[in-house]
Amino acid sequence: MAAQIPSAERLKAPPPWALARVPGLGYGEVPLLLAPLGGGSVNEVFRVDSRLGRFVVRLNGSAWRRPGVDRGRELALHTAAAAAGIAPPIVAAEPAAQGLLIMQYQDGRVWREQDFDDVKALWRLGERLQALHALAPPAIEPFDPWAVAQGYLRQIAVAPAAASLVRLERCCTGLVRQSIGACIAHGDLAHSNLLDGTRLWLLDWEYAQLSDPLMDIACVLAYYPVAGRHRAELAAAAGLGAQALVDELAQRIAIYQGLSWLWHLARGEEAPGDWHPDVAAGKLPGP
Repeated sequence: MAAQIPSAERLKAPPPWALARVPGLGYGEVPLLLAPLGGGSVNEVFRVDSRLGRFVVRLNGSAWRRPGVDRGRELALHTAAAAAGIAPPIVAAEPAAQGLLIMQYQDGRVWREQDFDDVKALWRLGERLQALHALAPPAIEPFDPWAVAQGYLRQIAVAPAAASLVRLERCCTGLVRQSIGACIAHGDLAHSNLLDGTRLWLLDWEYAQLSDPLMDIACVLAYYPVAGRHRAELAAAAGLGAQALVDELAQRIAIYQGLSWLWHLARGEEAPGDWHPDVAAGKLPGP
């Protein structure tokens, strides 16, 4: 089960072999600064400063193996986004070595939930998403949300109501049939994954997929229904006409909320009531 790492089990520092991959620490030099970074419940993330710069070191936590997470795919999509200045530049990566990922550290302010009720903030996010979706995607398998759902179901002791799963499967099947063009989608636009610095950085590419551009808009609306009152502006900034795609957007919101519902159940938690697919299906947040 993909559970949160107990605080007693978290690493106090990266192991020596990982620190040795940080520029400036290859010969046993001591970091100028080493501090854990918050924001995640599964991975081990540290800020590490050396004489050659400031870096972020990410390692797998004990429960990193989760449906929808593939370190090879993550690296390919993060690399493409970093080349376009959308994600932090990668310094070193070894997916097979405890998921090691070293990035350049970026100054900035992590978004808060209230930023999703700020039309100017959403406009900037939409512009970043339009740039992301315009990138040439690498050759990887497209997103299969029902396969992810089945992965969660294998981790859940008591299966949810069959009718709810049928409804979720119908939405997932419809996504495959009705996709409006494959692109890189970030797939996890939680506020903790958005950093306002020299630019708006998109962080944490674990759930990035090859999907369609509406999926990222749906992700925002599924996670933060308050953004629904500004969905037209968000979609316009992303280069999409969401008003003409109401049914498609509602379907994708239901998929995100359904997968989030199963994610919580797989962790032994209760999901918010409005994330249940019986409530979410066909529902478009807005004024």
